[in-house]
Order: sequence, then structure tokens, then C-alpha cells
Amino acid sequence: MTTYLLNGREVDIWSEGLSYYHSRSIVEYIRENLLKLEERGVDPFSEIVGKEREKELVKNALLSGSSVLFRGRKGYGKTTFAKAIAKLLPEKILAIKGCKINDDPVNPVCFSCRKKLEEGVVELEWVRPRFVRICGDPMMTTRQLIGGISLQKIREGYDLDSPEVFTPGRILKANRGIAYVDELGAIPSPLQTLLHELLEEKQVTTPEGDIVPMKIDLVFLASTNPANYRGVSDVKEPLLDRMEEVEIGPPERVEEEIEIAMRNADRWLRESVIMPEWHARTLAKAVMLARGNEIRLPGRVEVEPSCRATIKVFDHVMASALRRGHGAVMLSDYGLGDHDFSNVELALKGRMRLDYTSDFGEVVRALVNGALEIVCSEYFSRMQREMSALAAELGRKGEINAYESEGWVEKSMLEFMLETLARCAGIAERVGDGVYAYRT
Repeated sequence: MTTYLLNGREVDIWSEGLSYYHSRSIVEYIRENLLKLEERGVDPFSEIVGKEREKELVKNALLSGSSVLFRGRKGYGKTTFAKAIAKLLPEKILAIKGCKINDDPVNPVCFSCRKKLEEGVVELEWVRPRFVRICGDPMMTTRQLIGGISLQKIREGYDLDSPEVFTPGRILKANRGIAYVDELGAIPSPLQTLLHELLEEKQVTTPEGDIVPMKIDLVFLASTNPANYRGVSDVKEPLLDRMEEVEIGPPERVEEEIEIAMRNADRWLRESVIMPEWHARTLAKAVMLARGNEIRLPGRVEVEPSCRATIKVFDHVMASALRRGHGAVMLSDYGLGDHDFSNVELALKGRMRLDYTSDFGEVVRALVNGALEIVCSEYFSRMQREMSALAAELGRKGEINAYESEGWVEKSMLEFMLETLARCAGIAERVGDGVYAYRT
């Protein structure tokens, strides 16, 4: 008869207050929490903007106990999706105290915990299920992924077959939790082969043929970029056969791009500076134009900018507004002066790759001007009456300075309307920071 101790006191592990927290698979916990949220009408993946179809596919895969592979280009939310799934884990579970893999107190799998169970007294502790992120690396070793023998323990006098000698790797440390491999295709083929058995039989055999005698309980998630993507290798077919593949692409609508950027932009900047709708649409659209063929670019985009580029564009433009004392973003905050888009270029430089013949600054200017043309056209159509009144005032005064308005949102709006008249009606001309003259 095994005695269980929790916080130094003997407990009945099968009592109503404790039985829920052990002897259940991690898949059961995730299923239960997912169904509870759905019954209440709560989106379990609220961190993900849009992607309704992909969310439904992931829910079905999780409920069927399947492993999931997210495939898509960098920066479109594959890791965010994996972290959202991790929120379906229980807040706490019971584990054998001091265990490296959070072993189950009733059905332990590691050597040390089995020995404690045989001795008849097992100390328990509350732990949080782990979300173990494993970054794919071509130089990864079996020891790092699976585990290996600790030479230090042998030097300390432990026998080779002693429980303390084996050190679990990252995949084993995800026991009773989630293992997420970020860029599965970067892991060497021999190590990918080890994962076949893990997904099929919940155990691992080393390349030397030694079976690691541990039945691992985990949910396996992974991500990879497209196989033809720069520096990415194929995931082995036998491994793909054991996973459900879900494509994660870029946002389809500019509203989704804006929401992603505003959720993830620097919080301090968001609270310090207003990002008006017209500038948010323009900046988001500029990044999205680099992913398609809506406008003709003076160069070829080889690696398209992701949502991270949009986030940093927002950050840099708001930072510029703050430094200049602007309460809301103005056109001059796009760069270092009039008709300069250096801050947009700063965000795109490391996140967009062009062919070697292209001039980066010229491409960025084309993207921002193309976005301004599109968004100004939208506003020109929506605000015909206001535009007509503003055009008449401009013709009467000869020149309007947007900075003479009272509030910063009003300054920003007036400037953008004047820019719209310049681009769509041709009756205004930008002659300075926020200053527009009547063009005859």
C-alpha cells in the first residue's frame, strides 16, 4: 500500500479533491477544456485574428488526439497558435515531488519515480503542465532532444543503471504537457526518425537501438515554413503521415492586419500616441502590397514581409510621433521629413528581401505611395461632401496648415484630407510639413 504525502501530510490521492489531477492523459484535459469553452460560446483561440477555418480544423485535430503541424511562412502566427493551444492545459496537476518530467504519481514512467513507488512512500507537489518549445536546429543532438547519460553523476559514484544517471532531453521534459517544435524541417533526418515512434507508440528508441523505457504522455505540435523557403528542408514523409497539417497564411483583410499590429505594438507607445484609422490603413496596406501584385513595383520581392513588419512599422511611426511631440501620427512621422519614408524602411529592411538589382528605398517609396493612393481614394469616395467644402476653403485661403487645428486627431485628419485632395483631385500640393497650397 503506497502512502502519499502532500505538503508533509498524508492524503488520499483518490479523494474528490485530488482525483481529477492525476491518472488522466493530457489529451483528456485538453478535450474537456475545449468542449467547456465551446459550450459557453467562448473562442478558445481568441489570440488568433481571423483564421476561422484554421481554428475549426485545429479543434477537430485536438479532439481526435492528433498531433498538429502548422505550415506557413514566418511571422503569420504559427507559434501564437501553439501558445493558444497551451492555454487549454489544466492550471495545475499532481506530480511526484522533484521529478524532472512531472511524473504521474499513480503510473510513473521514469526510473526514480518507479523506485519511490516501490519503496511505498511518495511525496507529491502541485505543478503546472509544461509548454516546451524546441527550436529546430540542424546541429541538434540526440542528447538534447531525447536525453542521455550524465557523466557527472557517474563521476559522483552512481552506477550506470542508477535512475539518477539518465538525464531527460527536451521532448521528455514535455511529459504531461505540450512539446512544440519550432521549425521541424530544420531538425536532422535521423532525429526526425526518432519522433515517428514517439508519435505512434509514445516511446523513443535511440539511434543505437536502445529503447528509452518511458511511455511519454504529451501533445505534439510543430511548425515549418514551406519546403522551398530559404534554408528550410522537407519534413520526412513518415513523420508527416503521423500529423495533421494546417496551413497558416497571411491576413486576408487589411482590418485583420491592423488588429494584429495594434494588439502586438509596443503598449507604452499605444498609450502615448494615437494611431488614427487612416494612417493604420495606409501603413498596413503598404506591407500587404509587398505580398501581392496590386501595384507595379520597381523591383522583385523575394521574401515577403510578415505581420511582424507591420507591427514594427506601427512602432517606429508612433515612436517618431512621440519624439516630435505629436499626439497623433502625422505623415511626417513616416520618415525623417516630407516625402521621406525612412521609418517604414527601417521596419521592412530586415523583414523583406529583394532581388540584388532592386533599390530598397525606391521599393519602399512605391509601397507607401501605392498605399496612400488606395486609402486616399477610399476616403475621397466616402467623404465627397467634406472634401468639396475643404477644396472650396483651400481655394479661398490659398494655403492651409493642418497643424493650426486644435486637437491632434483633428490635425491628423485634416492633413490626410488635404493629402487626399492632392492625390485624388489634383487641386492641392504639399509644400511643407502639414502645409498644403492651392494648385491652380
